Amino acid sequence: MTVFGFGGDPFSDSMGDSFFTGVFAMFPIVFMVIFGLIIFAFVKTIFQHSKTSSTLKDLQQFASQLADDPDDDTAERLADYLRGVDSFSIERTRMEPFRVALGCYQLVMESRSVREETKERVDRQYKRLGILDGEKFADEAPPRRRSSSSSHHDIHHNHHDHM
Repeated sequence: MTVFGFGGDPFSDSMGDSFFTGVFAMFPIVFMVIFGLIIFAFVKTIFQHSKTSSTLKDLQQFASQLADDPDDDTAERLADYLRGVDSFSIERTRMEPFRVALGCYQLVMESRSVREETKERVDRQYKRLGILDGEKFADEAPPRRRSSSSSHHDIHHNHHDHM
């Protein structure tokens, strides 16, 4: 008996069995995809942290050299180093690289022994990387979540103020 052109017995359980077999066959694939995404995110986080730490270490060396003797050669090397940096992420939870970068910038710009052309090169690199645009975040404390008890206390306190 053919029903709606499916060519099978409508009362047979074989159609349902094949559906569940297909669903159970998909579980390992879905599991592997989710597991792969978790591993990818973990590796990306470690790589980003390593890159930020490396940048911080390099900038600290420039800051040390510029603080001891702010000369044109060190400023030129800083500009060359920054030219090789493709992005400078400003993380509100980890501001030390940003603060060191701003300190280097200030030492270069205030030095009388650094030529104006070199200052302009350094300035262009800082602007290209967006470091100067993030200056407003430098003094902010890392974002913190308020606990529910303090929020409740503030609401309770404000309620009494208006009565």
